[in-house]
Amino acid sequence: MPSGPNCRSFSADGAPAAATAPSSTPDCEPDELMSSNLAWAKLFTAAPTMPSDPPKPSSSVLTSNPHKIRTSPFYKHVAQTTGPCNLVTTAGQIGIRPGGSVPSDHVEQIQQALTNLSRCLETAGADVRDIMKLTYYIVDFDHTNPRHRAPLLGFLGEHRPVTTLVPVPKLALPEIIFEIEASASIPQHESERVDVVVVGAGLSGLQAAVDLQKAGLRVKVLEARDRVGGKTWSIPAQGSVCDVGAAWINDTNQSRMFALAQRYALDLIVQNTSGNIIVDDGVGNHKTHPYGELLADADDREDIEDIVRIRNIFEETCQQIDISKPVESGTALRKDLDNITFEAWVRSLGCREHALNALTIGARAMLGVEPRDMSALFFLDYCKAGGGYMLMRSDCKDGGQYLRITQGTQSFSRGLAAELAPGSLVLQSPVRCIEQMGGGVRVVSARGTYEASRVIVSVPTPLYREIEFDPPLPPIKMDMAASTRLGDYCKMIVFYETPWWREQGFCGLTQSCHGPFAVTRDTSVDADGHYSLTCFIVGQPARDWMLLTPADREKAVLNQIARIFGPFAKVDEKPVEIVEQIWQNEQWSQGCPCPVMGPGMLTKYEDVIRAPAGRVHFVGTETAFEWKGYMEGAVRSGERGAQEVLLTLNKARL
Repeated sequence: MPSGPNCRSFSADGAPAAATAPSSTPDCEPDELMSSNLAWAKLFTAAPTMPSDPPKPSSSVLTSNPHKIRTSPFYKHVAQTTGPCNLVTTAGQIGIRPGGSVPSDHVEQIQQALTNLSRCLETAGADVRDIMKLTYYIVDFDHTNPRHRAPLLGFLGEHRPVTTLVPVPKLALPEIIFEIEASASIPQHESERVDVVVVGAGLSGLQAAVDLQKAGLRVKVLEARDRVGGKTWSIPAQGSVCDVGAAWINDTNQSRMFALAQRYALDLIVQNTSGNIIVDDGVGNHKTHPYGELLADADDREDIEDIVRIRNIFEETCQQIDISKPVESGTALRKDLDNITFEAWVRSLGCREHALNALTIGARAMLGVEPRDMSALFFLDYCKAGGGYMLMRSDCKDGGQYLRITQGTQSFSRGLAAELAPGSLVLQSPVRCIEQMGGGVRVVSARGTYEASRVIVSVPTPLYREIEFDPPLPPIKMDMAASTRLGDYCKMIVFYETPWWREQGFCGLTQSCHGPFAVTRDTSVDADGHYSLTCFIVGQPARDWMLLTPADREKAVLNQIARIFGPFAKVDEKPVEIVEQIWQNEQWSQGCPCPVMGPGMLTKYEDVIRAPAGRVHFVGTETAFEWKGYMEGAVRSGERGAQEVLLTLNKARL
């Protein structure tokens, strides 16, 4: 908050509010400011809406200018709400990055403060259109150089709330030059009684809702984001789409996803495995291999033989886990299997460092964590749930990365949402309270209150803490939620004019234990002329990489592409576009793809994770028996949750 005494009110364009004279014509912006505004607007504008997206909620905020009051292109004089509303206020937001650093560039610092404000609004279920009043404080404000104006207008888009600029001599921290706070108004829906409320419109929640609706129940789905899909998110790029979240299915052991692909007539792309792969130093030598093989040279033969030996032991052990009772079956193999980390178990097999590096790449790519972060039994069960470690890592038939979707995997969620009855889905409606009463449940969200007989919660376990449960969830359920963690998972998708790696005999798959990325894959859509490599920045390297500036993050990834491919191919050094996704920065994900359990947790929480709490039921990919962590697991868990509810309401088809 401001520390200086000078709180004279200024308008958004920098002129003292009391000194402005009435005028019937608006101020004009210089051409260079308009162009700058457009650039900033791109940073704050959501990806273009696709035809099948559910409609976004409308705002209740009206702004206007009284008769004969000077107008401005930067703000309106009056803001008011229509109808019932939920009022939201924010603390002053300053330009500190998630990692704690402050941009030295003042314009970048202002933009970061606006990003932080946007996150605060999202948490409350609001967006820019819901803002009624902005107040911002600028150190040593210079009206001849209003550096805040372009990023502010880019943030606001077409919306013009009431604003006040307050020049101050300093703020709470010496390096901070800008602070902004907002008041917003969220329109409220009328209270409604339904049979079941579903919290979350990802694949698990939507599948549960569709199944319940087909059984004749009235359902209301409350989604915190302004879109459906959860960790499936397809973003327009290069005349096509790219998946910044979940991206692959197969047509055999992922029967639910393949059935949905057929139901929605989606176009399938077989993952490219034609050509060599590249493996970095640390998993044998830095060299090329045919896809699916590790070829040994004289000087890395012992390392590669050990990699294969340890991998085979892992696969054999994994196949002995019973996914319906992993603790019992795992303990029979080794009593302490859940009490030690995956890294400790691998080391106990007498592995060399190259074998541990190979499995570290797998752990990072599959869960976004290090082998030291999870119990051995948890990872063995996780892999068995997908048919085995080698199958889950495979890009071939039956493998976890066999097929991609031309239209993007968010099409699955959009398709399920389209099957719901009109009015069943409410976006930008985070649930803050679930109250169990004598005759049912009351669910309080940002946009309304709903009563139901049952509730299905479809959010990752660590996000249970974002909801107030009354009465509280059983202590062991909350302990589980507090103990599980989501992986550090990021993607950087690099687009090129041509698939230069293919032209030089490579399929696009690389593996590296040196970071920032662990794996790359070819994620091109040839039919759209879209050629891309997706880089998976995961685990500890992701934790380090996320602390870099955006420019340095991009540079680090491009440098690694050049370093890995460079000895074997001519690398195109000029990408045409780069898309970055950091899942830890998502308020309603906080990581990806699936919550992870450390030592001892699977034994403690094996039955707790799926157990209902009174009238509240829980689904999500982490609760699946098969293909947990994948879209297939999410859909199967939604089916289970719907069946649970139908049984309790005596409406199940047995």
